[in-house]
Amino acid sequence: MRNINFKSTLISFLIAFSVAFFITSLSSCEKDNPTICTITVNDSSGQPVEGAKVILSKEGEISPQGSFSSVFQKKNTGANGQADFEFQYEAILDVIVEKADGNDLQTGQSVVRLLKNKIVFKTVVIN
Repeated sequence: MRNINFKSTLISFLIAFSVAFFITSLSSCEKDNPTICTITVNDSSGQPVEGAKVILSKEGEISPQGSFSSVFQKKNTGANGQADFEFQYEAILDVIVEKADGNDLQTGQSVVRLLKNKIVFKTVVIN
């Protein structure tokens, strides 16, 4: 009969079990993609506008649980005319854009619908 070393067999089994458990636990816990909104601001000739203030907001919403919610984020556009926002939930938000150029104020408005775990793009033209 062959001599089986119980201790080395147990250690081998525990290592194999640990590796299998680690691999399966990593693959089953995928992180959700973020909910992102990219607003592009263009002027009336279609050129991107740098330094425009973009506000995404929704005031006074009542959730199904009865609580008051308020969403407000503000960012400035970069050289490409874009501002990126990240949110946790789906929402329908008002978009307000302002660009001051001396005494001249250009504005634009729109509405955007955020979709959970998706990237949503919206273009707003200011005049």
